[in-house]
Amino acid sequence: MRASILAARAAVLIAAGVSIASGQHTIRQIDLITLSHTDVGYTDQPSVARELHKKFLDIALDACLRTAKLPPAQRYYWTTESQLAVFDWWKSAPEERRRLFLEMVRAGQIAVGALSCNNTPFMNAEEWHTATHWLPDSVWKQVQPDFAVQSDVNGMPRAGAMKLLDRGVHRLLMGINIDSGGRAFPAPAAFWWKMPDGRKMFVWQGEHYGIAYNYFEPKGWIGGNSRVGNTASRPPRPGEFLRSDEASVRAAHKYCLEKLAALESGGYKLPRLLMSLTNQWRWDNDTPFPPIVEFVATWNRLKLEPVLRLTTGAVALRDMEQEVGAQVPVYEGEWTDWWANGDASAPREVAASRLAKRYLRAARSETWGPVDAGTEARADEILRDLVLFDEHTWGSAYSISRPWSLDAQAQFAEKAMLAYRPMAYAEWLLGARMHLRLDKQPGGIYVANPGTKPASGWVRFPRRSPRREFQSLEDAATGRAVPVEFENADESLLVSQAPAPVDVKTEGAPVARFWVENLAPGAILRLTLSDRKAPAEAAGERPSVETGEKGWPTAIRWKGMKQPLFLSGFGDFLAVEVDGSRSLVASLAAGSGTEKDQAEGRKHLREVPARATAETEVEMTPHTTVYRQRLEHPRLRYLIRTLEVWNDEPRVRLTLRLYRESSEKPEAFYANFRFPAEGVFPVISSGGVPFVPFREQLGATCRDYLALDGWAQYKTADAGEWLWVTRDAAMVTVGGPNTLARLKEPAGEPSRLMAMLFNNFWHTNFVADQHGAMDFQFDLVWREKIDNPDALADILMTDPLVLVNPPERADPVFDHLWKP
Repeated sequence: MRASILAARAAVLIAAGVSIASGQHTIRQIDLITLSHTDVGYTDQPSVARELHKKFLDIALDACLRTAKLPPAQRYYWTTESQLAVFDWWKSAPEERRRLFLEMVRAGQIAVGALSCNNTPFMNAEEWHTATHWLPDSVWKQVQPDFAVQSDVNGMPRAGAMKLLDRGVHRLLMGINIDSGGRAFPAPAAFWWKMPDGRKMFVWQGEHYGIAYNYFEPKGWIGGNSRVGNTASRPPRPGEFLRSDEASVRAAHKYCLEKLAALESGGYKLPRLLMSLTNQWRWDNDTPFPPIVEFVATWNRLKLEPVLRLTTGAVALRDMEQEVGAQVPVYEGEWTDWWANGDASAPREVAASRLAKRYLRAARSETWGPVDAGTEARADEILRDLVLFDEHTWGSAYSISRPWSLDAQAQFAEKAMLAYRPMAYAEWLLGARMHLRLDKQPGGIYVANPGTKPASGWVRFPRRSPRREFQSLEDAATGRAVPVEFENADESLLVSQAPAPVDVKTEGAPVARFWVENLAPGAILRLTLSDRKAPAEAAGERPSVETGEKGWPTAIRWKGMKQPLFLSGFGDFLAVEVDGSRSLVASLAAGSGTEKDQAEGRKHLREVPARATAETEVEMTPHTTVYRQRLEHPRLRYLIRTLEVWNDEPRVRLTLRLYRESSEKPEAFYANFRFPAEGVFPVISSGGVPFVPFREQLGATCRDYLALDGWAQYKTADAGEWLWVTRDAAMVTVGGPNTLARLKEPAGEPSRLMAMLFNNFWHTNFVADQHGAMDFQFDLVWREKIDNPDALADILMTDPLVLVNPPERADPVFDHLWKP
């Protein structure tokens, strides 16, 4: 394994035109970039971690000021990984401290990274805009970020890189943690990353921020993940490591040369080496370490080689680009993240965050009129919460080993609120925009389509909302009668998929529903209550349906389709269980050991499908046919799947409702989908940037599972195109479950897509045992041609919205309730 990695590293450098001269040391300079890795949580509760980073910035500022009048080589330098710390600090800092901070920025002793935080690949385009506009414009212009940092995480969406390029930032410092994943290329490495639009970003794929210390000290010092309030632990003091006396520095130099020789023997031949350096108290959320100045000064005074230089990320990247930018290779592809599966450990919170994004998108629609400053201000607050929810830290360092500890529960409570709070505020904002637009209109039932494609589907509202009895509705413009059906609130109607910003899940409460067909984008339809029962609607021609055992559909075909909408196995449920410990899972995830070791380890994985236990129930309406079936699985208290089939449109909606029994053992749940597109790979999207898995990925990035915005598109040459849409589950696998497979090449049939519903394999930082009821919903449509999959997916996920407006005029004083 080691030999193959070294050979690959050498091949990369040879391809870049960098000479590899045997026995010749080529590293002439090591740039040390001192920083604090920003985890919003992990060591401390998220709110405490944010407070700490404000204090770290004050410490760093004082250390910079203390050395500001010394020669440049004897000054302290500080890099802020994330703008989050600067934003928080700036809001409360006195004017004089702000002035001194900007003075150190202008002097080159402090540099600010251009991203808000270290991210996961679940941010949408709006979040990426917010993440690259975290600081007020007035502050951005003064600190002038020209580089970005992504630490710990082993991926970076192109959507984020392109937003950075839009801001004039074209350098990226990656400090990858290889735990349970890996690097895109053998590290360290410099390369140009080419975007789909042809623009390029200069990337330094460096070592993990905690590794630089190990180039100088043979023994570790790290104090663990102690909380800041733990009085048995503390930051290191001068003289405890990286001592600046001559003997200590010479010993460090000797050890460093051994490490560099090993690096160069692996093929590294660039003239300089960039290393992020954090303190050794905790690594994560760690304090600055000012004594590094004396260590570096002694090293250079002794004329030891290579030269050490304390500097910022901005200067180090700029100099590296100037020195080797013409030599290093150019690569293309999506930089997928191995840690993304951790998000699937908390399906409910992920669903809430995605619902918040849909609400917000609908709220900002100009269907309700121009978007005013108050709406944009509220939207910015919502997006900032969502960005922090999609930040890479998901909980306590002990969230797996001690999942029910107060620390683990407290940290995830704060994390979860970053999904639930924006969900509530985005729903309120959408409702407020609708009220301000429609409250002063004549009474009626208003139905609106805030999307950019025509919308069709059921519209539901509580029967009692109009405060009077009615039998049907009438189109106020044409007089057309609109039949209404009455039903009790269905247990399978999910709060996360409520079709309007009203509560439709009051158990047993009567619900009215009616059908809307091809409501135009941006249109608002006014309906009035009627005491007359509307004539029954004639059912359109239904598609042909093939069913399998116990009546579950296995294929459906509408007129004009050469192939069915899906193949047998659509909507099946599969669990992957582990006959072994989390250490086995960690070993498989890391790819450690020989290929034989990995093969032996995978024998402990067991795939357990659910089985149908009852005949499928069928309900027919004039517009849809609904199939409902109960399944059994040993890990679930219940599992119900419902398939709603549109009569006159090639479209279905699958809803899975399950109840996971409590268990801390590692396992993963998947929903299966198969399409008649043999050999075709899907197109998926991350942050609004589409890519084809396996075909358009960077280096050795994750292929086992993939985060996506919410849709996958299958295109065929002569049978049309399929668009699969997921509202709640945020990850897919291609070809099969691919559990701990560490794929390099495709496995299985690419037209088999699996949604990852749940996964608690990750051995730290994520949720160990989320259990109870979980809901997942998926839509699938077929078209001869799909020109804008994102817009179509949006309309499939956002059903027509309804507002019940009584005939009585609203008192204008209640506008206060709706104005942001």
